[in-house]
Amino acid sequence: MRYVILGNGAAGFSAAEKIRNLDNSSEITIISTENVPVYTKFLLPDYVGGKLTKEKLFLRDFKNYKDNRIRLMLNQKLDNIDVVSKCIKLADQVSVKYDKLLLATGAKPVIPKINGVENSNYLTINSINDADVMKNKASKGKNAVIIGGGLTGIETAYGLKRLGMNVTIVERENSMLPQHLDKTCAEILAKRIQKDGINILLSKNINSINSKKENFLEFSDGEKLNYHMLIIAIGTRPDLDIVKGTGIKCQRGIIVNQYLESSVKDIYAAGDIAELAINQSNGYASRYIWANALAQGKCAAFNMVGQLKEFSNSEAANNAVRLRDVPLISMGLVKPDEKDFEIAVNFDKHSNVYKKIILKDNKVKGMIFFGDVKTGNTIANYIRKDKDISDIKHLIFF
Repeated sequence: MRYVILGNGAAGFSAAEKIRNLDNSSEITIISTENVPVYTKFLLPDYVGGKLTKEKLFLRDFKNYKDNRIRLMLNQKLDNIDVVSKCIKLADQVSVKYDKLLLATGAKPVIPKINGVENSNYLTINSINDADVMKNKASKGKNAVIIGGGLTGIETAYGLKRLGMNVTIVERENSMLPQHLDKTCAEILAKRIQKDGINILLSKNINSINSKKENFLEFSDGEKLNYHMLIIAIGTRPDLDIVKGTGIKCQRGIIVNQYLESSVKDIYAAGDIAELAINQSNGYASRYIWANALAQGKCAAFNMVGQLKEFSNSEAANNAVRLRDVPLISMGLVKPDEKDFEIAVNFDKHSNVYKKIILKDNKVKGMIFFGDVKTGNTIANYIRKDKDISDIKHLIFF
């Protein structure tokens, strides 16, 4: 059996390791567009800011691939997939045959349609190479502007701040992390970030980006903001370039069933590129895609070797969202309909400690902890296990 995996990130590598664990004799090939072993992508801002060395990003070394007999093809540009002859064609005319194929090429940054953006020399942070470019371009005392106040934007802001840059986050919405926080906690978070020396501009629509004689953003209200470095961090979308013309059904991502199979036989998808129906109502905090990718990669491996395993949303759905530079945990249902849920809130305005727990039928459905997260993991386990909390309900914030 020939297993081929496109992508060497969380989904791709976790699948390769699990396949080898389940099948000790077949061929496993990972094809990667990068030139490094698997690494922790969400820690790239910490590497930029000097909290981590590059070596600390890597989850495995090249020896690990060799020991597990995983063939690793690096610096490869993908051309197309021939689903009839079952082979991957690379840009250098090399073809790689497969019996089972996993698509795990991840996502690419979303670039907003702003007048002048194409000439602005903007940066993104979606790879080690991106991080190296950002790290090398950073200059103490210069202005860095980050478009996007999500998790990546905030972490990148802290990284650049540690390098001595003057950092401003520009967010189109009227609050920080609207998917993860309620209004009260979003305001506390913004104050904390500003206290740490990072500027925040909310409800700002960018009209144009000027990069001719000087670099600046111009907002719809006429205000201008100069920059030395411009980072776009408004989100990502599945990278579907490789599946064009294959007949593989896609919407936002590659549509997969509960076994992570695509619409084409023997082709699977996992991680950011895969689209699997999630039966959750509005109000749930979006999950870390890293944990989701790991879980999907392992599940795909079982199915690729013929051991049927349904992907369970609970394997990844209840991973807590955290910020590494700010004490914050957000998890589960964070913005419920208050008529149907019991909501317990403890807000110490003096210390800016905010805790919110959402309950229904004596079970914890969601939580937001800010400022003091010591008991956060305990509450998180009640969410993951769908466990009755009656025994400690009277101690819920202690």
